[in-house]
Order: sequence, then C-alpha cells, then structure tokens
Amino acid sequence: MRSTLTLLALLCLLPFTGQAALDIVIETKVFHVPQRGPRVEVNMAVLAGSAALMANERGFMQPRVEILTIVEQGGVIKAFAKTEVLGPERLDSVRQDLLHQEFFQLEPGSYDLLVEALDLNSTDTTRARYRMPLAVGAPPTGVSISNILLAERIDPGAEGVAAKHGYQVVPLLSDYFPSTITTLNFYAEVYGTGAAFGQDSLYLLNYQIEGFEKRTVYGGYKRVNRTKAGAVEPVISSFDIRDLPSGNYLLAVEVRDKRGELVTRGEQFFMRNNPIRHSYDLQGMEKLDLSNTFAGAFMDADSLVEHINSMRPIADPLERKIIDDRVKDKDIDLMRRFFYSFWSNRSVDPEQAWRDYREQVVKVNKLFGCRVMKGYETDRGNVYLKYGAPNTMMDRFNEMGTVPYTIWHYYRAGKYTNRRFVFYQPDLANTCMQLLHSEVPGELQNPQWNNILHQRNVAMPGVQTQQPGTTESERVLEFFNDPR
Repeated sequence: MRSTLTLLALLCLLPFTGQAALDIVIETKVFHVPQRGPRVEVNMAVLAGSAALMANERGFMQPRVEILTIVEQGGVIKAFAKTEVLGPERLDSVRQDLLHQEFFQLEPGSYDLLVEALDLNSTDTTRARYRMPLAVGAPPTGVSISNILLAERIDPGAEGVAAKHGYQVVPLLSDYFPSTITTLNFYAEVYGTGAAFGQDSLYLLNYQIEGFEKRTVYGGYKRVNRTKAGAVEPVISSFDIRDLPSGNYLLAVEVRDKRGELVTRGEQFFMRNNPIRHSYDLQGMEKLDLSNTFAGAFMDADSLVEHINSMRPIADPLERKIIDDRVKDKDIDLMRRFFYSFWSNRSVDPEQAWRDYREQVVKVNKLFGCRVMKGYETDRGNVYLKYGAPNTMMDRFNEMGTVPYTIWHYYRAGKYTNRRFVFYQPDLANTCMQLLHSEVPGELQNPQWNNILHQRNVAMPGVQTQQPGTTESERVLEFFNDPR
C-alpha cells in the first residue's frame, strides 16, 4: 500500500456513500510538524461487504480497490495521491473493512477534499465519489494539543510503513465502541511545552475518560504523568474499558503546569454500548432497593404504564415482552422495579437518562402524533427515538404524481453510517405516516419503495423490478441519493 506525504487540517468524522457499490467512511485528523507546518491524515475505510472478493494470481481471495485522493483550492489541484489498495489474502470469503491512509502537507487555507474509489474486482466501472470541505489552520502558538486519533491498534513501526514517533497507529474510524471492543487506544501530540515551560522541565500530562453530560472523570479512568517539556510530545496510551458501561463519554487529554493549573486540553467524543445488566427476573428485581430512587417516587399506575409503553422503541425483544406483561397486570411495584432496571442497564445515571429520553418522547408526541396514535407509537416516532434526530428530512407532502412521503438521512444510525428511511402516507384520510423502506439491517426493507410511492398513476402488477421511469420517480431517487 503506497501513501503520498502531504498535509491537511480539519477535525471531522463524516460518513459518505457514493452512487457505486463501495461504501467508505472518511476521517481527517490534523497534526503539526516543527519547521514544516500542519500535516493532515486522510483515514479511509472501505466497509466490509461493499468491496468484491476475487481470487488473485496466488489463488487467495483478496479485495482490490483503486483510491484517488485530491486536494483542491479554487479549482486548482494542490496535492493528490492515487493508490491501489489491497486487502489481506484469505482462503475463505470472510470480509473485513479495508483501511487506507494518505498524508498531505498544505499551506493554511480552505480546500476541498475529493476521494474517488473504484472496485478493481467488479465489472461495475462506476466510481464512488466523495467531496468534503477542508479547513487548514495555521500552526498554533503556545501550548496546544492535536486532534485525538482513536486507534484500532498501536504497533511498533515497521520499515516502509508510515509511523508516528516509532509507532504505527492503525485508525479506528468510528467513535462507537460496542461491548466486543474492550480496549480504547488513542494517539495525540502535545506541542510547545518546551518554549512555554522550559526545555526538559516537568509538567503534568493527564488523560481521562469523562461522562459527556457532567464532564467529570468516570471512576478510575484517569492517568497523571510527569512529562518533560519539548517541541512535540507524543501521547500513546490506552484504557481497558471492558467494565465501562453504556453511555456517552469524552476522552480528554490535559496539559497542566507544575502547580496543577490547566493550560490546555483536547477532547474526543465516543459512545459506549456495554450494558451492565440488572436481572429482569422477579427474584432479581425483588432485591432492588428503590427507596430514595427516582423510580420509587412513581405512585400512579396509569402514568407509569404510559411511561413504560413509551420505552418500547428502544427496548430489546425481552424487554418488549416484559413491557407487555407489566402493562397488562399494572402491578405498580413490579413496574417500578422494571422501570429502574431498564434505565440502570443503560446508564450510570439512570435518572438523567430517563429525563433525557422523556424530553424526546414529549418532542415526538408533538411532532408525529396523529389521530389514532401518540407520537412514540408511530413509525417516525419509533425511528426518531431509536436513532435520534435525522441529519436531514426531505418532506414531500404535496408532490405531483406521488403519495405524500418523507426521506430521512442519518450520518449514523446505531452502528451503521449513511443510512436512509422512507416514510409515506398510503391512506390520505389518515395522517399517520408509515415506514416504507430503510437501509438499516433489521428494519423494514422494500426494494419496490419507489414504485409504491407512485401507485397513484403507475400500474402495479404483481412484481415490478424496474423503476417507474417517470420524471417524478427520478426526482424521488435524486432526493434519496443526495439528501439535503
């Protein structure tokens, strides 16, 4: 895998998908090289399953993707790299993400980053194309911290492989950590401490995991190091997070002077999905002491039934079965115990987690409630509560030639990136919109969704495999493929 040395600046993690079959996640991180200026890393992952596997000349199954990376400014190409990226050789058809990095060194300014990818194993010659703005800042003055790079692993550097201070840092192009990931590896750089504190003088370098909402250190996830000042200090470390429960967190790196006063800090958000579960069996729930808890304060069975029903969109199958049972028997003590267990299994601060969720329930009830259903009972309310607010909503309620519909686009829906949902109103007498199609595995998927939107004026024989071919259908596909 060849890479071209150059430089860049921006701190965003954005998922993109082109028109071709390849799905790619792109991330840029900014570092600075003394006497040379900023260096930007463009980290890319071709998602598993989107690249075709084909036997190479040695008989091994191997993905092959050509990636062209271009940096433009005012329509003028300032830097580029063209690379044939080869995946690992395998004897089976097991797929994994295909990682690739490019490095660019640029003058400060505003740029456009373009990435084109072609699957060399596919007969489809369509290139996946991605474009994103790129802002390169001037090298910072004083003490500063680079972007924090989350890493899949950090290995000693090998000859011919791009390294950071003697280490090869393999990026993890996600801030989502499921329970299967038990270690949080990271890399960052601290600049300017030698000039600020005196060369080789000592300062405090802290890194820690904090709760996102309260910005306080969670448990024992904190390290304090006395570090010698210099021009550049690499931060290469990790935390064992196998016991870190589900929640939103910040990984923070701090520079403090010898007196402990904060000089500067850098942050990286990440999401943990690692339920530390309370038992839902009756014997286990009976052991819960609900005195002085928010759940113990509920005294009205009907209001508690409503609250428990509203939790259905984010409940797993077992929890949905328990919700049905509790709603039937209306045993307020059992409902309180289940209610507390449900939120304790999702957050270290169950009361705040419930309050935050309740705010969203109130919101979807106002936005999506219809004549016969509360907002959280509708398909749109269900998706909103499960995946959060979409990044774009394309509402087409009065389109000629189609039934009313809306397309929601998510940069991230759970662990999946760049996914869409299509809702429609098949019955004009009913204002409740139904889910018609989704790109998220496990949700309703309907390859005939565009035909169904046009059922007003397109004949619908038993099975249709082609698009309607009307101007309206082309507009629908445009809205679907290019959300805005």
